[in-house]
Amino acid sequence: MYGIESVRQVFETYMGPTAYMSLFLVCIVYGFCHGDERGRKRLIFSVILSVLFIFNELSLRLMGKVTGINTYYRFIWAVPVLPMIAWVGTKAVMERKKLWEKAAVCVLLLALFGGGTSTFLTEGSIRVPENIYNLPVDVIEVCEIIDKHKEKEHPVVAFESESQTRARLYDPTLVWAISRKAYQRHNNAEGYENVGKKYRPQKAIIRAVNHGMKDEPERLAKALAKEKVDYIVTFSSFEMDAYLEQVGYGLVDSTGTRSVYARKENDLEVNQ
Repeated sequence: MYGIESVRQVFETYMGPTAYMSLFLVCIVYGFCHGDERGRKRLIFSVILSVLFIFNELSLRLMGKVTGINTYYRFIWAVPVLPMIAWVGTKAVMERKKLWEKAAVCVLLLALFGGGTSTFLTEGSIRVPENIYNLPVDVIEVCEIIDKHKEKEHPVVAFESESQTRARLYDPTLVWAISRKAYQRHNNAEGYENVGKKYRPQKAIIRAVNHGMKDEPERLAKALAKEKVDYIVTFSSFEMDAYLEQVGYGLVDSTGTRSVYARKENDLEVNQ
């Protein structure tokens, strides 16, 4: 999926259904027309960097080979979209001489932010965090369950994909049993035909914890042993208690949507 169309798709995916990019381009034109010499130099620098490293099919191809196409979106952060919009918006208001002109520009900016379906204040774009960590309560509860029962400082945990990154944000002592690349490349319930030898054990774990598959207990047991997994975190809706008992993991505790299982050899207080 290479080509300029791919660049556009990346921006649409990570910018959402908003008018950020359109307004950003308008702000660049406004800055060139009404900015001072110093401001124009900064704009030129930003435009050159954007064209060379972001709005560029060659960059997309190179990043796809070096870091993987799924990480290309990070380069979007190098584009000063919000600072540019904030600077031009402030400039547009402050340079008006008359009060009614300032008011008119403010109304226009508010309309851009709050009206229509392709604006900034889309549904879900503004929310109050549930807690100081800005993480789902369910994920925090999972981490606390593991912390309460763990016997070593850095337990290895096989997380389902939704909570894996978030859990590490809350508790960086947790070690991933499933690597980021394994989830990126093999996050499906299919077989092993296109899976390299390196990722086959993690693939087996992914099929169980992230898709609820219960068809290969022996392969799963070997994979868990190879990756030295201490805990498994999966969705309670999968009803994995009996299946994971077969591979040596017992239920420790559950949250609203997730269940935590521990390797029985840990001699933890496991619910039977």
